[in-house]
Amino acid sequence: MKYAIRCLTVVAMLLIAGSYNSVQAQKVFFVFAHGQYASPLQAKFKHDYNYGVGAEAGAGINLGSKTFLTGTVGYTVFNAPSKEIGNIIYVPVKLGFRKYFLPTNMLFIQANAGVAQIKDKTYNSTSSRFSGDVGAGVKLGPFEMGMALDGFAREGAGYASWLAFKAGWHFGL
Repeated sequence: MKYAIRCLTVVAMLLIAGSYNSVQAQKVFFVFAHGQYASPLQAKFKHDYNYGVGAEAGAGINLGSKTFLTGTVGYTVFNAPSKEIGNIIYVPVKLGFRKYFLPTNMLFIQANAGVAQIKDKTYNSTSSRFSGDVGAGVKLGPFEMGMALDGFAREGAGYASWLAFKAGWHFGL
């Protein structure tokens, strides 16, 4: 009798786990929120700003085959170590794609493009610029973290780029 109860318990647990995975694979929508640390890469941008900190939030809609259409909005402040140069505030609005890998949807790659509002406190000016990023990450339950090469087109000076380290929460519906 004890053996039969143990077998039924194991079978029930396997059925619940299998149901959870199939329900999890059928998620059609998710939302996320990340904090981020940005380390400038492009030479002039790296010379003028030593780091950036900020946050981003967004959502994704399942297009099928583990691919999601994503929308993201963010806010990052780049710190200028010199008193002669003011901070830059970067506020992007982007659309992109996220593709998951592995049966558990644990690893992903993502690419986004859009427009960013740049407030340069050196000249007390605001402008809109093209912005884009490409990156990869890992999702561990509701927690996800990743890295992305991010940036925006600078006025007459090429592209300001940085490596963004992101971590935050992901909730699927």
